[in-house]
Amino acid sequence: MNAQEMGGLPEQWRLAFERDRLGITISNDPAPERRASRMLAAFIVTGLLFLAFPGTLLGVWNLLAISEHRASSGVSVAWIQAHGQAQLFGWVGTFILGISLYFMPKYLGRPITKIGRAWAVWGLWTIGAAWRWAVGVGAEYWRFGLVAAGLLELAAFALAQYLLWFAGKRAQKERAGPTASQGLLFWPVLTGHIALGLALIVNLAISLQVAREGASPIYPPIADRMLLLIALWGFAVPAAWGYSSRFVSVFLGLREPGQRFAGWLAAGVALTMLFVLARQFLLADLLALFLTLGAISALRIFFPPVRPLKRAGVYLHYDVFVRLSYVWLVVGAVLGVLADTLPNQTGLGGASRHAVTVGFLATLIFSIGPRILPSFLNGRELRSPWLMGLTLWLVTLGCLLRVSSESLAYSSTGFAWNLLPVSAFLELGAVLVFVANMGSTLAQPVPAWFSPAGVAANNLVYFYAASFPKTRQVLMEAGLKTLGSVREIPRTLTLREAAEADSADIEKLLGALREFFARREPRRLGRE
Repeated sequence: MNAQEMGGLPEQWRLAFERDRLGITISNDPAPERRASRMLAAFIVTGLLFLAFPGTLLGVWNLLAISEHRASSGVSVAWIQAHGQAQLFGWVGTFILGISLYFMPKYLGRPITKIGRAWAVWGLWTIGAAWRWAVGVGAEYWRFGLVAAGLLELAAFALAQYLLWFAGKRAQKERAGPTASQGLLFWPVLTGHIALGLALIVNLAISLQVAREGASPIYPPIADRMLLLIALWGFAVPAAWGYSSRFVSVFLGLREPGQRFAGWLAAGVALTMLFVLARQFLLADLLALFLTLGAISALRIFFPPVRPLKRAGVYLHYDVFVRLSYVWLVVGAVLGVLADTLPNQTGLGGASRHAVTVGFLATLIFSIGPRILPSFLNGRELRSPWLMGLTLWLVTLGCLLRVSSESLAYSSTGFAWNLLPVSAFLELGAVLVFVANMGSTLAQPVPAWFSPAGVAANNLVYFYAASFPKTRQVLMEAGLKTLGSVREIPRTLTLREAAEADSADIEKLLGALREFFARREPRRLGRE
């Protein structure tokens, strides 16, 4: 605030600004956390849109066409690949990037100070992923669009990596970096992001080749398989392992994960990527199976809990589906090996990918996402635990039908073809319920996790306005006239000082705030 603006302020405001200038602080600043939560919300909403429309709806359409013709040739290969890109990069990639940008810089002691750069990642990534999907379903100028989409995704990735690992000034009292006891979070997540970069480089190289030589936006089968394996087993699955070591272990009350496995898992993922690049797919799939078993052992997923399960506010039996997701991962890995050794069983490869993408990734996200995302988004509560349970049952039944019938359907003309559309509609129902539940959760007002009785005259105006922006209007209507004429609020100005500056009734101010927070009380009392 400049000198001219300061001159028109009441004395109490000028003194508070002077305290701020001298570095006198009373409490932590809630504004950065709120800005970070808004950024994460944008990633989550975007991921949900990709999941519901370009991802699942297009996937259902493809599967209905395939079932009608009883052959994969019944639908455009470009549409199938567009569906896969929307699911892997548009949905899963957007979720993981958003959570990483929100969580990892704080975990590493380097919180993002320029949140606009994170918004730039969101914009570049969203446009790139959406453009890539549009190209696959018939957008004009597909040659240019295919390459441009790849460049945008790669640019978003590069900026995200800078923000994750290099940007931000480390607080002096923060830890110097991940310790040995934190390796199972750090190394799989880091390795996963490196593999994402590799996948995007491969994607761009394929795009350039197809744009130069192809007659349509269809990736060659071998190149497409390489891209999918790198994106799944190099990026999405290891990142899920890393975040499981932090969140699944805590929420399910499991024993401390086996951190000594972290380096081996990271090295194994790197070797798997080398096998993929060398087109040694059987070796890559065998190693993926062994890594899966090692990760499950390291995470203690099937060990009995040593602490109470955290059930408050979510579906009571979500822990069963968390464990079931890892069963699906084993199934997917085994089917991948069988697809290499039994090439005549044409449906095994698709069943393997579905077991990993829907059985593992979707079930894990549907189980843990409603537990962690609302709390990340300004401490919101999940709208409906019942809908969360419905989502988990629908996706499980749909995936079971799809994986069990796909290889049979592609190898025969029997009844299995009739099960594929049923599985598609069950999974579509699961997705729509999940999107509706998370969307309505985001639409709820931010709850106040403290009692209205805690509002006091010595509390700070800035805290309320930064944490709950609508309180600014509440305070103005209750008598704080100066608040309506300034852009900045001094961080050390108390409610009592602000009331004195405007000759306002302090009891009226406190009453208005208490009434506001009484309407924001959470449905369940207190925190866990």
